[in-house]
Amino acid sequence: MAEAKQQRMFGFVPYPAIGYRMGGRQMVATAMTPVEYTGVVGPREVWDPLSGGGTNRKEDKAHRQRIAKYIEETEDYVLNSILVYIGQADARFVPDEGAPDGQPVKTGVLYVRPGAKFKVGDGGHRTGAYTDVVEAHRELDDDVYQRLVASGQPIIVVLDDDHVRRAQDFTDLQKNAKPLSASIGQSMDRRRALNRILIEKIIKRDDVPLFTEGRRVEFLTDTPGKLSAKTMSYKTLRYASGTLLVGTGLRDTRGWEDAVELKIASDEKGVVAKIVEFWQGLGELPALKESLGREKGIALLRNDTWLLSANVLYAISAAVHRVVFEDKRLDLSACMKELHSFDFSRGRNSPLVGTLVDPGTFKAVAGRSAWEGAADVIVEHLGGRSESN
Repeated sequence: MAEAKQQRMFGFVPYPAIGYRMGGRQMVATAMTPVEYTGVVGPREVWDPLSGGGTNRKEDKAHRQRIAKYIEETEDYVLNSILVYIGQADARFVPDEGAPDGQPVKTGVLYVRPGAKFKVGDGGHRTGAYTDVVEAHRELDDDVYQRLVASGQPIIVVLDDDHVRRAQDFTDLQKNAKPLSASIGQSMDRRRALNRILIEKIIKRDDVPLFTEGRRVEFLTDTPGKLSAKTMSYKTLRYASGTLLVGTGLRDTRGWEDAVELKIASDEKGVVAKIVEFWQGLGELPALKESLGREKGIALLRNDTWLLSANVLYAISAAVHRVVFEDKRLDLSACMKELHSFDFSRGRNSPLVGTLVDPGTFKAVAGRSAWEGAADVIVEHLGGRSESN
């Protein structure tokens, strides 16, 4: 039976595959080289409910470029499978001979009509990035091209060309996907030098009480709970540490990342020493030091002060960078000692009212402008000049 089907598929392009049904539709898992994939996929279809066509969101060119750069520069890159659609007139899955009829998952062959184009349901930016990289590296002896023709891209093929179901699938996939928290994703990314030195050389030290060999750092969420014994999230620790190194002059994420990487590359040992001294010094602030030695001390500190607010930690690191590394008015040790006399307590008399604290409600104000304003207040306390002066 299978041989008869294969004969009828003569002239079709075969791909080894695994077939299964999901939600009543025939689906097939297969793989192609990225070079081959870019030749069999159709143009990007942007969703237009008025015409009833398309399944993809508006293209984010910067996101597409970031993926392309990642593919080009990372030999051991990894991308998720891409979801594509094709009509049953253009493709057929033929199970291997001998597969039981009732078996839900079967190995076999996906046959595709020559010239037929897959339609991307989910993975438009990855597809565009692959296309850009292949076009830019078409020379046969190009290292990137050689890497791509020796690599595979997993693809889930849905044998269904109904554009309404395709659009519904796209929105269902977005609703059911949960992105990583920044803290998880950043702490997993060891290609970034800042993550590497924080995880391998700083957080696990036994001489930084704020981290307690990493046990005081929250990696699973970006905001520790009100009653949490964790002092801060990894996201907060990372951004405050980077801001200590490069200040606040870089407004875009990519520029900030590149500046931090360059700073570490120029003097990794010195950078590690500065970050360690900063967090050790912060842990010596009287309120923090006391809270670390008390049961539920961190939760009580959160309740009584702004000290463990992420935005306050950003403000402190920005202020210390300006006073120590830009103005060079104090060395790092002296600067951290000067912070002992700053009032971080909550309430209407807080020096942060008007910047990080709303003067009407006395609640925290979110946003970069708020914590940069708080940094100015801290700089003035340290004997420097705020940027507004």
